[in-house]
Amino acid sequence: MTGPEAVRVIRQHLIESGTTNPLDELVAWAKEGFPDLHDEHGYWKTEGYSLKLGAVKAIHYYFSNSPPEDKSARYLEILNDLRRDDLMSHHLASMASLVVDETALEKAVLQLIQLKDPKERSRGVLMGSALAQKQRPLFERFIQMVKSDDDPHVKVTILYSIASWRRKEVSYIGLERLINDPDPDVRDWGARVLRSGAEMRLLTDEDLPTILAAMLKTDKPFVRISLGRAATRLTTDRSFGIKEDGITDELLAGFIGQARSRELKVDRSLTEEEVAKLWIDWWTPLIPKHAVRMEVVP
Repeated sequence: MTGPEAVRVIRQHLIESGTTNPLDELVAWAKEGFPDLHDEHGYWKTEGYSLKLGAVKAIHYYFSNSPPEDKSARYLEILNDLRRDDLMSHHLASMASLVVDETALEKAVLQLIQLKDPKERSRGVLMGSALAQKQRPLFERFIQMVKSDDDPHVKVTILYSIASWRRKEVSYIGLERLINDPDPDVRDWGARVLRSGAEMRLLTDEDLPTILAAMLKTDKPFVRISLGRAATRLTTDRSFGIKEDGITDELLAGFIGQARSRELKVDRSLTEEEVAKLWIDWWTPLIPKHAVRMEVVP
């Protein structure tokens, strides 16, 4: 997304500056907000999003090809200098593990996630996400935060950071937030993490009873639909793609109604195994209508 115009503008600025230290010049220019690239009304003269991404890539280029002395400390300093620019801060923080040594990175992350400012806590999460994949204590700290932090954006940042991890327990973290979090954005990201786990086959039909039990208990339509879509993915052959728009609350009401009716008939709650079998019996005939065979591209 860094187009040729952004590359041209950055090169031109560095050449015209006459600098012998392009990294410092680039950071100073970014810290000032690229003032020469705005007109008298404050509007960008070029595409600002592309320009900022180009500046981030340029910073990493210099760290890769002509790193400054004590590059870990310098990178953390740059992160602090540019923390007020949300876009650049996000991308620089996400790539910190590529530059900063683990000891310095862990220290910085632990400091940031304890601060009162939620933006700083979020920045700490982004900086530490790669580290948390390797260090169990930091991962557990993130999980504690995703359940207890008082700022929804911090929780979303954590879920965003771990969504692609190939760990079953991460899928269950998404499930837990989908069911229990009071904030709709956090529930949305919980659903994404759960869906990712189903798509990557981290979850299997063995997890179906847990998902169905939660679906039968919730009174939130979005939660119910998200759980229903996960259940359809787990119980549909992988050669088919699910038409998720068709998995609606009205459709799922058919299954829930059958479950309630069965419980009334036997005068007791259904076991997990019975609920799972009832789902299979209900969903299997519906697959041709709500799924499409995936074509294999040669």
